[in-house]
Amino acid sequence: MAVDREIESIRDSLVRVVAEWSRNDLQASVAAELDAPLDATEVRALYTVGAGGGSLGFSELAERASLSRPTASKLVSRMSAQGLFDRIRSGRTVVVRLTDDGIESYARLVAAGQQMVGEALAGWAPHEIADFQTRLSRFVVALPGASRATVSPVPPDTVPSTQEET
Repeated sequence: MAVDREIESIRDSLVRVVAEWSRNDLQASVAAELDAPLDATEVRALYTVGAGGGSLGFSELAERASLSRPTASKLVSRMSAQGLFDRIRSGRTVVVRLTDDGIESYARLVAAGQQMVGEALAGWAPHEIADFQTRLSRFVVALPGASRATVSPVPPDTVPSTQEET
């Protein structure tokens, strides 16, 4: 059936996109855009917290980044030592929040990603890009377990400040 072949082709293309986007050399080139030397997992964590509005509960970060709690804890400790994350405890809850340096690094990460996507879309007509964006967003929202945070990341200039309010 033609539809089954098309669905198989879409699946294969999505697997290829994920594989390409997650390549260590690609992640290393993205990390090179940042001042801090980050590995692929740290880049993903920085993007995950930034896309979450600049702060996420510790458990939510571990879940979204597909990390065990002990691995996420070590990761957050490393990134805190690098000055990118603050770990805020409120009762029994721990929130991971971007520092000012983390906000700047997130903005640079987003810019590097936008440049890569822009290069991949070079030669596309504006209406083709708009149509692709609309259809891709519709597809992502329909995925099991999709959340608004994974679909519409907060633009870097609107990430909340890390300064404590008085």
